[in-house]
Amino acid sequence: MKGRMWIIILGSLAGLAGCEPLIAQSRPQKPALIRDTETAEGKEEADVPKEKEYNPVMAEKALQIGDYYFKKKNFDAAIERYVEALQYQPELAGAYEALGRTFEKKGETLKAQEVYRDFIRKNPDSPKIAEFKSKLAKLEKAKSRN
Repeated sequence: MKGRMWIIILGSLAGLAGCEPLIAQSRPQKPALIRDTETAEGKEEADVPKEKEYNPVMAEKALQIGDYYFKKKNFDAAIERYVEALQYQPELAGAYEALGRTFEKKGETLKAQEVYRDFIRKNPDSPKIAEFKSKLAKLEKAKSRN
């Protein structure tokens, strides 16, 4: 009977042999290598300007923040916010108007003219077209005097 008992025990142990992966400890895998130099150096895609999804709420918020900077005479920051507003809502007349006004205030009339021309070209059916044409004509007239 003793011999038979050993056979049963050995048979049971042989059945457990198929469960080795459950019992044995596996070695931790090596971390994946980072092949992208920019990512390896900690630089994300933040340096690359991303297209912003159409979002009128974010456009209005950026416009308001730009107005805040304009009042504080921080024209560069205001310009950044107005451009951001246009990225969120490309046809936003208020952002074009504010951007042009800010360039005028900075003395960069050529950039202001370009902003006004850009609005006129992109939004020919806007009710504000006459206003933008007037601003553009005023700047061009001032330029011809100098």
